Amino acid sequence: MITKAFEPFQKKIWLSSPTMHGEEFKYMTEAYETNWMSTIGKNIDEVERLIAEKVGCKYAVALSSGTAALHLAVRLAGVRSGDRVFCSDMTFVATANPVKYEFLQDRWNTYL
Repeated sequence: MITKAFEPFQKKIWLSSPTMHGEEFKYMTEAYETNWMSTIGKNIDEVERLIAEKVGCKYAVALSSGTAALHLAVRLAGVRSGDRVFCSDMTFVATANPVKYEFLQDRWNTYL
């Protein structure tokens, strides 16, 4: 059961397709040439710092995918075996994967 209170964001964080209009290519090349193509490294550290500053929180975490973000959300929400987890049945499988990863196979949005 979730016992923490969550505050809604006061500002929207707009999502859009990637655009290259600055030094992005330079940073991508640097990451490739230094073998820091991962979720760690100085560029990732800076992105996390800037995002945390932008949204007004202490920390931010850059992850490798939306699936990884959903998995982290399930973990941080404290979901445990036996908890009920509701997932849309009209979505990409990544929505339900974190439930399976957390050993909740008996709660795949179905009660028999």
